[in-house]
Amino acid sequence: MLRNFIYDLDTAARIPTHPTGHGSARRLTNVVINAGDIPYRDMLRGIRNGLLVHEFIGLGQGNPINGEFSVNVFLGYKIENGEIVGRVKDVMLAGNAFDALKDIAAISQERDWVSGPWAWYNGLMPYVQIRKLSVIARQG
Repeated sequence: MLRNFIYDLDTAARIPTHPTGHGSARRLTNVVINAGDIPYRDMLRGIRNGLLVHEFIGLGQGNPINGEFSVNVFLGYKIENGEIVGRVKDVMLAGNAFDALKDIAAISQERDWVSGPWAWYNGLMPYVQIRKLSVIARQG
């Protein structure tokens, strides 16, 4: 649920409204997403063939206007019949962010603080299961 927009000094002056304390960078940090109602282990058990993604490489490619994206997976694991069977290599994830947000299958009860080399995605987040995204892998 969108509750508010973020405004740095520049965008606040253009609207006009008050800045939200984001300095000169219009990005979210320390995002907190509420926990869901299903245990993480139960989420895994229900996946016949899937991909568990922990981290991406870079920002990926996309069109923020229409929500299309493609991004390389840095740390990901193959899921078969509810079990993590191994790490994946040379894999890309693609889809539409708007469609993915409409197709959430489950949100876990467990949450972890996640962060990366860029401060724009630090936050307390649960595992989120999306029913369908495109997974592209290099054979070899």
